[in-house]
Order: sequence, then structure tokens, then C-alpha cells
Amino acid sequence: MLYSTNKYKRLIIKHIQGETTPEEQLLAEAWIAKNPANRRLYETYKGLLLLTDKKKVGFNTDKAWSKLHDRIESGQRLKPVKDAGRIFIPRYSIAIGIAALLLIAFGIFSILQKEPVLRQFTAVEKISSPFYLPDGSFVVLNKNSSVKYPDHFSGNSREISIFGEAFFEISPDREMPFLIHASGLDVRVVGTSFNVEAKKGSGFVRVTVNTGQVLVYPTGTSQQDIERSGLLLSAGEMATFSPESGRIVRGVNDDLNVLSWKTGILTFRESRLADVLKALEIKYQTRFIVDNREVLNQRLTARFEKESLDEVLETISLIFSIKAEKNGQLIILH
Repeated sequence: MLYSTNKYKRLIIKHIQGETTPEEQLLAEAWIAKNPANRRLYETYKGLLLLTDKKKVGFNTDKAWSKLHDRIESGQRLKPVKDAGRIFIPRYSIAIGIAALLLIAFGIFSILQKEPVLRQFTAVEKISSPFYLPDGSFVVLNKNSSVKYPDHFSGNSREISIFGEAFFEISPDREMPFLIHASGLDVRVVGTSFNVEAKKGSGFVRVTVNTGQVLVYPTGTSQQDIERSGLLLSAGEMATFSPESGRIVRGVNDDLNVLSWKTGILTFRESRLADVLKALEIKYQTRFIVDNREVLNQRLTARFEKESLDEVLETISLIFSIKAEKNGQLIILH
């Protein structure tokens, strides 16, 4: 498992505070022993954070370390006084040193206790690149989608809100589950990947699990009712939620193209032409009109990745012996 530098900083602080799992402890010890710079960082955190209250708090490690580093660099060094081969450090210098150390430790503790600031990441005209959240999890947003998240996670869960469609890859942390609010539906995960579709005006929220498991339930469900009202979904399963009725329906994901908006790949296996055209309308932002309705029941097996719309239309025309006529965003099949 590869961690970012920020996640390792968080990990070694958990290690110092005795909050790591056995697996995390091995990762932390291996990272500390990797090089002298990592060891120095560990010793610095250990010396300063042990002055603070040992309780789990949410924080932005990079900001905390940057602020600490700036204070250390800007502080005056203590100058020893030599006398007959002996070295004396004036008492007032010792007092100043202790006070500075306590001030730095208090400063770090204050940073750790800082209230999270809500931020927003938005994709408008095109699909976003992977966007990393404060815990190392990442999200890819479809067009016209956004996610609201805190600048650091605190408390007992990692909570964000999604508007539109997004794909998530969540970093595991059983002590701090990940919670997504999506138009009346909550999605609780520990470590997994999945797609959430909560487009405005669609009338539904859909969660499709790619790997691992997720728990879904209506927003506002009490803890004791979650087991009764929620659904535990595994890889290959999906849930469709109606905000109007409050019902959640479990299903099996048989749509090979549920992530086509992210991958850019369309795959069809004995698919009805009617379903093929619907997928093409979404991918190429166009609309089809078919004169001969009987052709819609014919089947297609194909894979389109980097082909232009014209190339796809040419393939369909050859296979089904039909003619495609383009009129702006409208395509008529004769």
C-alpha cells in the first residue's frame, strides 16, 4: 500500500499516540527506518506532541509541520558560554528554551484543534483529473458535478457532500469511516471504490460498487435504524434511491458502461441497438431519431474507445445497413 507523505505524517503521529493498528504500526516503523530525514521528523514530532494531550484530533499535518518548521527556523539559537574549559548555559536561556518549546507545542496543539474549513471542488465543462481529499482518498468528477469537503477531517468520521456524478477511491480507516451525503442518501464506507450518481433533476440517486463494500441508507436515519433501513452492497451490486418515496432498491450492475464517462470506453455485448444509441447520446452529447424502429431490436457486440462520433456512425451503418444523417446535434438513422 503506497502512502503519500502527508498520510505518513499522520500515521507516525498515530503511532506516537499509540493509536495505530498492527498493520499501520509496521508501515510507520518501516517508514521511520527508511532514511535519516524520516527519523528526524519522527523524533521531532515525538518530542513536541508528547507535551500535548494524547487524544485523537483531526488536523492538517502539512500546515502544522510547516508552521512548526517556520517557528524553529526563525527562532534564536542558544549560545553557550565558555569558562575554563567548561560550558555553561545561562539559566535564563534554559528558561527561554523551555518556554519556546512549550509555545511551539501549544501552537501545534492549537493547529490540531482548529475547526475545519469547508471547501468545494467543481468540474464544469469536462471530467476532472483525480482530486485528492485530505485523507488521501481521491475523487474523479463528471462534468457539471461538485464535491464539498473540509480542509481536514475531524471527529469520528470523514464527511463530504456530492452533487452530480463522481467516482471515489477511499483510503481505508476503520476508526474513521468515510461518509458521503448525496441528495438524501448517505453512503458509508471504510475502504473501497464506487460510483455515485446524484444528478439534479434526475429524481434518483444511484450507487454502484466497484470494489469492497458500502452501506447506504436515507440521510437522517438513526443509528439503531441503520441496520433495518440500510443496504450493505458488495462489488458488482448497485442501489437506486428515490428521494421522493425514501425507498432504496438493491440491484445487480449489468451495465458494462457505468464508468464509461470516466474511462471513455464503451463496451457492448449482444446489446440492443436501442441501448447502444442511448449510451452514444450520453458520450457524444447528441440525439438520435430512428425511422425504422425494427432495427432498434438488433444486437451489437463492439468496443469503442478513441473513435470519433463519425467513425462510430460509420461502423453502425455498415453493420446494420442503415444510413446516418447528421443535423447539428441531431442524428437521423434511415
